[in-house]
Amino acid sequence: MPQDALYSHNGRPSKVVRVSVTYGSQKAEVPINVSSSVLNVVKNLCNTHFALGQPSNYCLRIVETEELVTDDKLRRRIKDGDNLKLVSSPAIMVEEMLRNLPSEDDLIVKRTIFMLQKYLKEEDFAEEFIAKGGLSILQDIIIMGMGNTLAYALTSLQALMEHDTGWDSFGPQFISTLVSIIVKQNLVNICRPATAIIIKLVIADPSSSSPIQCYGFDVVNRAIRNQASFLPTLVHRLAATDYSLQLNSMHLINVLFRHATPGARTEFVHNLDALDTRRTVLRVMQNSPAEELSNQLVEFQRLLIQEGHRRKRMPIDMKNAEHEKMLNDIFQLAEIEADGGVKWRRLGFDSESPRRDLARVGLLGLQTMHSFVTKNHDLFAHELADQLKKPPDRRCPFARACVEVCEALADHWEVSTGYSTSTTHQPLLLVFEDVFSITLNTYFRLWDEMGAHATNEDVVRVANVLHSQFKHAVTRAPTTEAKDLTIFERDMMETPYSLIRERQLKHLEIEDDFMTRLPIRDLREQINKESYEFMKKQRISCLTAGGWFPVFREKGRVKGVMRFYRLGPNLKSLHYGDFQEGTDRKPLLEELTEKIDLSIVTDILTGHSSPLFLNKKNASENASQIFSLVSSSSSDSSNPSIADFAASSPTQFGEWLDGFNMLLERNIASKDTAEFVRMVTDVGVKLALLDITGEGVDLWGLGGVGFGGLGGGGGLEGWEVPREGRFWYDDGHSGRGGIGVGWEDEEEVLENL
Repeated sequence: MPQDALYSHNGRPSKVVRVSVTYGSQKAEVPINVSSSVLNVVKNLCNTHFALGQPSNYCLRIVETEELVTDDKLRRRIKDGDNLKLVSSPAIMVEEMLRNLPSEDDLIVKRTIFMLQKYLKEEDFAEEFIAKGGLSILQDIIIMGMGNTLAYALTSLQALMEHDTGWDSFGPQFISTLVSIIVKQNLVNICRPATAIIIKLVIADPSSSSPIQCYGFDVVNRAIRNQASFLPTLVHRLAATDYSLQLNSMHLINVLFRHATPGARTEFVHNLDALDTRRTVLRVMQNSPAEELSNQLVEFQRLLIQEGHRRKRMPIDMKNAEHEKMLNDIFQLAEIEADGGVKWRRLGFDSESPRRDLARVGLLGLQTMHSFVTKNHDLFAHELADQLKKPPDRRCPFARACVEVCEALADHWEVSTGYSTSTTHQPLLLVFEDVFSITLNTYFRLWDEMGAHATNEDVVRVANVLHSQFKHAVTRAPTTEAKDLTIFERDMMETPYSLIRERQLKHLEIEDDFMTRLPIRDLREQINKESYEFMKKQRISCLTAGGWFPVFREKGRVKGVMRFYRLGPNLKSLHYGDFQEGTDRKPLLEELTEKIDLSIVTDILTGHSSPLFLNKKNASENASQIFSLVSSSSSDSSNPSIADFAASSPTQFGEWLDGFNMLLERNIASKDTAEFVRMVTDVGVKLALLDITGEGVDLWGLGGVGFGGLGGGGGLEGWEVPREGRFWYDDGHSGRGGIGVGWEDEEEVLENL
């Protein structure tokens, strides 16, 4: 090696390693300056050791893994004794492969496509492939391909789409082909990459962090509409015996559900309901699914809660044909006549304006009431007829009862806030309408047993007793058994009122009945939203501040090296870099040379479900503090991980795990985070009630008394939970003021709140 090759560009001595380099049958032991560029190293090898012309026609690859040696890999990965090989450059390889792809020999085409799967992961190779027109050839092969050739072609396209350029030209016909493949093909090695490609297209909308934003839900949905069997196929595959098919189908349903645009959402959700998707998901849930699939099921629950919240906030519009039809159906199935100017009050509304009386539960309440009436026509008509035979002051108001029951269910499952903090399966949520029916019948029973009168006070009194029993019964129901609805129904319908009341009184010794009143529930709903956003901001701040984590490679944990991760300012890319252990400062963002596009993250796996444990050398790692970001679009199906995190403490684990969960709008996974949201909500409610300002919110049903919110209407904006530090409330006027708590970590905060 020339003497100057052992020096970096600034003339200072650089690190030199001795490696083995082969070219064909030739082999040489050579010193390499890892601070130099790969181009200079290749030029030196061609000129000095192998007598080759045109160094630009060659590149270096690692023998064991076939990885392309880039400037960064040369600097960070190449060590003494490594085995490298000098081979054709990506540009030359692309030219050779593109000459082979139009071949009439199927074996040559299949072999070439098989190689593409691996090489298209490399940015240099992908750029050459796109520049030379390879993408259109690959699309043609996908359109015409079958069997393994189709599988290899789809996986190749999947690998290419991991790069943020070059795939913004897919036409409607090709997207329709991809949708058709999912419908017509059952082989996992075909369905898996096809699903990953469609997911990538769905999320490539203007909200995406990727430079490619020309697709999105509506583009894919146009193709789906032309394939009537697309959604039925996905739902049917949820019950498949093949785990990969189940997981891919559930994941794609969730992505479509999450990204459905306002104009298409109603139709999409209606189609899911028509296919009885919730009950299918319930059956999957009851079969003890593995963690990755289980996480997708919890995600489906979260999306249902968000959809329920959207409907609950949607007011009834008497000019809306659908809304008007549901109300008219309810009245017709009641089999009663209007009495003079009284029509809706005969159904138990407070007035002749159903729109106003349903304001608390919105479209969700109307749809649930309509479902109950149409499915229980005879029971409904009979119950209503019995009520109308009673004196007016003893009748149970059907419509008011429906509103109270819907509110109870919505409060319990966080539909009222739209922010789910549950980390477990909630099978009864998936049969919401059945639970509503059982709970409504329990309301009728309690009304009679309590001797209630048709007054607002008694409607609320019965509702409070019902709410107490509902919370008890829904908690007792198992979470994995098919008989959970039966157990719930038995507890609701057969528990004597005396026992329910006794349990309620014990509960009221702990929680004042005042706290269950409607204005307080509304206050709690508002503050719960603020608490969730408050915790989301705090958790994400942990990611933007950055943190140190160990590095894992083929031989397990790397000694002496730590990786620093930091979320970028745009919250869309995760930056990282490897440094020698013992660095006493946090690296700047510009020092972190690698980054991950978080839009490709499709799941977060924790514990032993992490791909990190696929390597037996990591078996001794503490699984309770490990999680991985994974992508179903990863070309390596055996290890879909794109980042592995082994936290140094339970605190760091909770902060980073739920930081990613909340950033990616996923369900909270840490019970500590969920508990913290609840505790902050409780404190917020109590602080708000200490600040009674007479703003007109009627707390006691007497009028004229109200609350002013936290800090005089300031919500939770003043609260701050610094990382691993003290807990404060800022009064908003003088820096840190108001309340200060000197606990040192989050666990102590929770204990002392």
